[in-house]
Amino acid sequence: MPQIAEELSRLLGRQVLYEHRTPAAQRAQLLGSGLTAFDADLLLGLDTVFRASALAETTSTVEDLTGHAPRSVPAWLAENRDVFSTSEPVRA
Repeated sequence: MPQIAEELSRLLGRQVLYEHRTPAAQRAQLLGSGLTAFDADLLLGLDTVFRASALAETTSTVEDLTGHAPRSVPAWLAENRDVFSTSEPVRA
C-alpha cells in the first residue's frame, strides 16, 4: 500500500498518504463506517492473507480468461487516474 500511495502521489502531483492501522483500529474504522461485524471481520481476514503474501502466487488466469496480459498496478492506476482525482485530501 505505501507503494500505491507513492505511485498515486506521482500521478496526481500531490501527496497521497497511506496510514497503516492495527487490526483493532481498522476494525473500529470499518464498523464506524457502517459495516456489519461480519463484513468487518471478513475484510480483516483478507488483510491478514494479503499481509502474509498468501495470494502472491503468479498465475495465467487473467490472460486465460481475457486473452490479454494483466496490467501492472502502476498501469491500472494511470488508466484510472480520474477516479482518484479530487480536490479533497486523499488517504489511501
